[in-house]
Amino acid sequence: MLKIEKIVFLMLLSLILAGCSRSTESEEAEENAAAEQAAAPAEPEGFSKLEWKIVDRNKALAENPKLVEVENDTNASDPVSAIMQASRSLTSQFNKISMEHNAKLQSFVNATEGGEDPKPISFEEFNSAAKLNSNNVKGLYKWQAYAYNETTGKVTILEDREEKRRIYEESGREFKVDD
Repeated sequence: MLKIEKIVFLMLLSLILAGCSRSTESEEAEENAAAEQAAAPAEPEGFSKLEWKIVDRNKALAENPKLVEVENDTNASDPVSAIMQASRSLTSQFNKISMEHNAKLQSFVNATEGGEDPKPISFEEFNSAAKLNSNNVKGLYKWQAYAYNETTGKVTILEDREEKRRIYEESGREFKVDD
């Protein structure tokens, strides 16, 4: 009788261990699949927000009169969207002010060196100075660009509504002019 109990015990033990090893193998397979998915480069979701986009305002408007000057404002009804919009809005406003201030400083330096009244710097000077700080291009949507007006020295945001509509339709979102 003791012999039968040992045999039954060994059989149960082997079934339990065999079952554990199968679940371990399946768990390992799941972990490997999850690791492969994590290792694969993730496709970006949403819009690419950090592209180098500084254009000459007058030239851009001459080439495409449908461009619109906008301000990145916050108009969300839920707290999560409001926080994300406010972050973008503050970043773009800060960058505009910073770039305008740097352009004014450069125009004063040029005036001091030349002994004349300060006048706005050219777009080429502005763009080369802006490229020294790559943080200047943050805070924009894919369909927007910072625009420097070399006659006034002001920085604005130009928006291409047709590009915005195309991107919204590709992502399955409803396009509204107010968005």
